[in-house]
Amino acid sequence: MSDPMVVLAVGDVVGAEAAGWLAGRLPALREEVGADWVVVNAENCAVTGPSPMNGFGMTVEVVDTLLEAGVDAITGGNHSWDGPDVDTVLAYAQVVRPANLSETRGQGVLTLRRGEQVLTVVNLLSPTAALPGMTAPQPDALWPAWLDLREREPLPGAVLIDLHGESAWEKASFVSALDGEISALVGTHTHDPTLRGHVLPRGTGFVTELGMTGRLGFTGGGFDPAHFAAKLRGEDISALPPYELATGPLALGAVAIHLDAAGYTRTITRIQ
Repeated sequence: MSDPMVVLAVGDVVGAEAAGWLAGRLPALREEVGADWVVVNAENCAVTGPSPMNGFGMTVEVVDTLLEAGVDAITGGNHSWDGPDVDTVLAYAQVVRPANLSETRGQGVLTLRRGEQVLTVVNLLSPTAALPGMTAPQPDALWPAWLDLREREPLPGAVLIDLHGESAWEKASFVSALDGEISALVGTHTHDPTLRGHVLPRGTGFVTELGMTGRLGFTGGGFDPAHFAAKLRGEDISALPPYELATGPLALGAVAIHLDAAGYTRTITRIQ
């Protein structure tokens, strides 16, 4: 299929500060893990000032910062349509938004090539993560959408899926149905990293949740939890100030995926 390679996959980067922090350490980190490709979910990077959507979406500045640091592909999720620079960001050749919805802007599949190394990155959005009131278009059901995508899109080389969704069981079921068909699937969206990396019987790698990259706070999600708690209590969150980013220590949510020449996963290593 292609030469053996290592993919460094980084979970939801929360806030522009975290994006800058990741960019600053990425060259050394890439060398440390021997990464041939770096794939970063950055749908929570926008900091848009006095807005209730603080930390949601992407900005041109943040995307440029990540790409200049060597990121090869930037994936998204339910916040791919938030932030002040949506049209410009989705037009980047290196930015991938969820493929399983009716959307003319951007792309849901990106194929990366360098010599004999070929990696195709697919972004999918579970309906569990497209909540009412969000600007994300409603995604199609995952399995029919995947079958349709596979029929109409060439997926050359090793195939990595970023599945943005709430349910751990849904992610596990989906990757089990694809065991041996794709190289690896990484889960994003819930921000709290799962420890174990799995290599399924037919060689597909899987991690339920990459985790977020940003300031931990006490909930681990990268945000002050006031809005989430108020929403759970049924309160009007429009009366609250904008979402605030957490103020705890910076943390990295990432794994290194080692692929063999046939495009199957040999090992997945959690990067702390």
